[in-house]
Amino acid sequence: MRSFGAVAVCVVALASFGCATRDAVGKATGENAAQTRLTEKDLEQLMQKIGPTYQALQKDVQGNQTDNVAKTAQQLGDLFGGVEKFWTQHNRADAVKFAQQARAYASETAGAAAAGDAAKASAAAGNIGGACKQCHGTYRESDGQGGYRIKPGVLQ
Repeated sequence: MRSFGAVAVCVVALASFGCATRDAVGKATGENAAQTRLTEKDLEQLMQKIGPTYQALQKDVQGNQTDNVAKTAQQLGDLFGGVEKFWTQHNRADAVKFAQQARAYASETAGAAAAGDAAKASAAAGNIGGACKQCHGTYRESDGQGGYRIKPGVLQ
């Protein structure tokens, strides 16, 4: 019995050592988060999640589905946190500001929807798209194959 307890303690210790919290990109957070540098591929993965999530948000806003709006807007806020981290690591203050604005609008959208204020949620959700448009206009271009990429020379 005594050896079983020691094994259990070791298993728990190893499990907790190997576990890490993950952010919206799937990168480790916590003590090792500062070491994790997001790449252009990470940003692309975030954008591939943000697009459909934003479309779902707009659909729910139009359908006055405030419960879904609150949940989806919160998800967008988390994703924009990853975008903010990416641009912070690449020293682009204006892009960081765009991501912060989008995250703030997502939070505002979620709060308004949770409070049942569909009009305020709709207005805030529309502002998310404006923040996206500003950043995209500054930092992205067509890849010539129907997709987009970060403009050359942008990343530091």
